[in-house]
Amino acid sequence: MPAEASYFGIRHHGPGSARRLIEALDELAPAELLIEGPADLSHLIPMLDRAEMVPPLALLAYPADDPGQAVFWPFAVFSPEYQAARWALRHHVPVRFIDLPVAWRMPDPSQPADPSQPADPLESGDAAETAADPALAERSPV
Repeated sequence: MPAEASYFGIRHHGPGSARRLIEALDELAPAELLIEGPADLSHLIPMLDRAEMVPPLALLAYPADDPGQAVFWPFAVFSPEYQAARWALRHHVPVRFIDLPVAWRMPDPSQPADPSQPADPLESGDAAETAADPALAERSPV
């Protein structure tokens, strides 16, 4: 029988949301924690537990040859994602990001820009075809 899942769709980032989320995590004691964020940057989550990592801070990714195409995911001390990650690290609970990888937000440097195509591969209306595109799968975002 699969384990029960709990979802927390927090839209307002504030001290109250973060506090209530931590209270819920304390009560639920989950076996694993999944957080909205770029899946291919999950390996950076343990850095949030370092003493020198004091919010505000952010995950930042950009193509090495074009820093102007940077994307970032900010964390304040009251960000629910930050608080959830810290909770998981303190409680030795596996934690990872589960959103689209960074590569999907980066332009493909090997392809000329086509103004008739959407910048976001998911805006094309056929996410399954985009996800199966070998050119996207082979790109290295960072």
